[in-house]
Amino acid sequence: MLQETSTSMSARKERERLYITEGEKTFSYDENLPSLPVPSLRQTIEKYLSSVEAVVSEEELLVTKSIAEAFQQGVGAELHQKLLQKAKNSRNWLEKWWEDMAYLTSRNPLLPLSHMSGSFALFEEAFSYTGKRCSWAARNVWYYLNFWKLLRLEQLKPQSFRKVPWSMNQFRRLFNTVRIPHEGKDEIVNKFLLESEEQFPGESPTNIIVLCCGHIFSFGAISENGEPITMDEISQQLEYIELYCAGRDAGPGVGALTVGDRDSWAKNRDVLQSLHPENARNLRMIEDSLLVVVLDNATPENRTEVMSQCLMGDCSNRWADKSYSIIVYKNLATGSAADHTPFDGMVPVSVAHFGHLCHLEGLTDNAGATPSQELPLPRHLTFHLNEHLYLEINSARQEYRKLCDNIDLLCEVFEGYGKGFMKPIRIHPEAYLQIALQLAYYKLHNKPAPTYTTASTRQYYHGRTETCRSCTPELMAFVKAMVDDATPTITALNLLKEAVEKFTYLMMDCCSNSGCDRHLMGLAMVALEEGMPIPDFFYDPSFVKSGGNGNFILSTSCTGYTPLAGCVAPMCKDGYGVFYSIEDERIVVVITAFRESTETDAHRLYQNIVLALFDMQQLLLSAKL
Repeated sequence: MLQETSTSMSARKERERLYITEGEKTFSYDENLPSLPVPSLRQTIEKYLSSVEAVVSEEELLVTKSIAEAFQQGVGAELHQKLLQKAKNSRNWLEKWWEDMAYLTSRNPLLPLSHMSGSFALFEEAFSYTGKRCSWAARNVWYYLNFWKLLRLEQLKPQSFRKVPWSMNQFRRLFNTVRIPHEGKDEIVNKFLLESEEQFPGESPTNIIVLCCGHIFSFGAISENGEPITMDEISQQLEYIELYCAGRDAGPGVGALTVGDRDSWAKNRDVLQSLHPENARNLRMIEDSLLVVVLDNATPENRTEVMSQCLMGDCSNRWADKSYSIIVYKNLATGSAADHTPFDGMVPVSVAHFGHLCHLEGLTDNAGATPSQELPLPRHLTFHLNEHLYLEINSARQEYRKLCDNIDLLCEVFEGYGKGFMKPIRIHPEAYLQIALQLAYYKLHNKPAPTYTTASTRQYYHGRTETCRSCTPELMAFVKAMVDDATPTITALNLLKEAVEKFTYLMMDCCSNSGCDRHLMGLAMVALEEGMPIPDFFYDPSFVKSGGNGNFILSTSCTGYTPLAGCVAPMCKDGYGVFYSIEDERIVVVITAFRESTETDAHRLYQNIVLALFDMQQLLLSAKL
């Protein structure tokens, strides 16, 4: 056995600390979490008006205040009472509305417009690995299967924040989950079961789907004893698939149909199923599967290229409906693609970080000591296609490529400093980054940016997110002071303190579901369900200018405090997607923008983020904090 190094020991301890339960079952707290609260209408309107104040003129603000007051005193109060009644009979009054309106009713293609993509961090290890790609891929798959096993046995450590338990419900949808297309509205189908929930062995499918060169394969990944098959066995199955594809023409790339608009894919899926019984069986096998693995022949050389390939790579080798896909490229660079519908970003970040720590630890299955079992060969899934479907596959590819060509993506590592500088001066790293982003945007565009920042509401039953509107009047006062050379240092420092305090207060409130966006959405949904007209409040231009109806210029999220990176496309035409991971000594930043926009520029925004980070550091150092 290899001697444990300091790196492997540290990784093992971190993996056990973060992910291995100490007796508590993974979902033991879920049923006892408090119901999602409804904030007071007064608080919601106050928070909304504060966010509006940061981005509109004084004249516009006066008009909006009048509209908001009329709403609060009139129809808004009526809708609020109806929402309170609904909340009395629901553990989470928002859950179905959010899933339906934010995701399932959208007809836009999942890739590249709403999927989350991510890159694994061990580039040097991957590029220096002397073994075959299938061996490297097998390690990744085996680590993920071990995460699946922890979930199955409820041995994954329940997550919490400051000793307050969080809902783990989203983790149930990491595996065996698919978004099925239907005209008008899709549905989520989840076949994952805990071992204790299975009524008979194999009730929860344990096959893996592999996409390679336009072909699709399936093989069993779990032994009869409930253990993942070994790394060597996974590698053998992947090698068989790789060799099979190398000796043949590319497959039809049926997966390309899944990146079409949702109504088109729904119609094509119906045609595909009805054309031949084998097609229906193959679809069921793919959609129920535990996980998707992609062996992609692209050779991305850096973080930007890996992230771009994961979000905008060859759609012939994608199945966009599946909740999670591991993508291993020809040069061993590795990344992932995940559907946002069933879960939020920290679920794929958690499983990727688990795999990252397993790599650093050098975790193996010690399979060399025991002979491998005789496994059935991977099953090649053959689809029977007609001329219409061949044309639709080609059309889906072309439309997908147009969408991808419109997205610019940049992934950079800021090496100047990280949270090691921020913590001693008692500024929360996320507050620090949000202020830097707003300063950078203002430097580049000379105006404020209504900003969506993810706040987690997982302390509540089936909680997901609230929008933290981080562009506040206090933050804009600091930003404007920073771009004015005449501002005294002490003034800038005091304004920075006020901006940090406002963000911290706002984020904590949002994590308690006391933001404004989810409540306002609930009021609008009550009006729809009651057959009432949507109130004028939602048609006020300031509602859109402050980010409402999906118009946040900066769509941002912190992907944690690890080397992992993730991203999504921007929320609107002239907006940016900005994701960041904050390590001790560096910050990983991923920016997306639409090329068709005449306003945005991902590369120039990053340059200004760097300037903003150094400006803020210089300000703080000048005060000798």
